[in-house]
Amino acid sequence: RNGIYPLMNFAVSRPHALPRALSQPPEDPQKAKTPTPEPFDVETRKVVQMQCNMELNEDKSQWHLTLLLILEDKLHRQLSYDLLPTDNSKDLATELVHYGFIHEDDCEKLATFLESAFHKHRSQA
Repeated sequence: RNGIYPLMNFAVSRPHALPRALSQPPEDPQKAKTPTPEPFDVETRKVVQMQCNMELNEDKSQWHLTLLLILEDKLHRQLSYDLLPTDNSKDLATELVHYGFIHEDDCEKLATFLESAFHKHRSQA
């Protein structure tokens, strides 16, 4: 009638205590509001060759830039970007350094190269 394992015969004398989580110290509210940006890798290889191609989009409203960079270790890095009317070569080169695509020493050289490419292609349009 009760079987081998009666379900009702075992009463818990006291409730099971739940394990408490260790209390974490409150975070600084200033840190929680402003996340720190992830650090980017710094490019250590220098650019040995640059090629640039600019084409108008289908609707002829915007330029599409394709930049091929060959680095010291023969790595080919191809980057594409839709140019805005407000973009300039110096800002684009600085942004490539910031995001770790080119070495800091190549910034001025790339800015000069892009500026000449912009003048050449925009004068043809």
